[in-house]
Amino acid sequence: MRQGALLLTAALAAAAAAPAAAQTTIPAKSCAAPEYPREAVRYELEGITTLRFHLTADGRVGEVKVAKSSGWALLDDAAIRTIRSCTFTPEQASRARGAALPVQYVWSLNGGAVLRPHLVPGSCPASRRFAAFLPYENAPSGADGIKVRLLVDPSGQPRGVKPEGAHLPPETADALARYVESCRFGFDPELKGERTDTAYGRVLLK
Repeated sequence: MRQGALLLTAALAAAAAAPAAAQTTIPAKSCAAPEYPREAVRYELEGITTLRFHLTADGRVGEVKVAKSSGWALLDDAAIRTIRSCTFTPEQASRARGAALPVQYVWSLNGGAVLRPHLVPGSCPASRRFAAFLPYENAPSGADGIKVRLLVDPSGQPRGVKPEGAHLPPETADALARYVESCRFGFDPELKGERTDTAYGRVLLK
């Protein structure tokens, strides 16, 4: 399994004087070390979380918003926890002038590209609730479909199916998991390289 490695980029920049493009870097007085969530490492989730946050007058981090999601709540939540652990000086807060400060967390796993299991064509049975499973479709959950992450056992059966970015009733979440678990995955024997048991995709709703 690949290991987590976090890059913190775009340091903490605040709009300074008149020109909107002009930015002044405001380094944090202190911050907890970012921690790659263990579950995100297990599912091999990667992405870039961009946040915008405000400072209170005494240098504490106030409101935090996700300006651009990594695509995975586990990573976005970890980024929010990290920036909330930071403190600044009152002088730095004054320099920010109430502006929303940007910070970007790049979540990347060591080890390079891996071969993910592919969906066996036609393996997902017909369903009255779900239209299809689109492997490695990264669009967010919405009214037409639910993004999921999953693991694939050696026999090609999905397990550990978890919906992303959707608050589903328990019965719907169970039905969704059962549908994905009824599909089958495999590897192209002609392809060489390191293999992984992680996959993701989007379940289309009827």
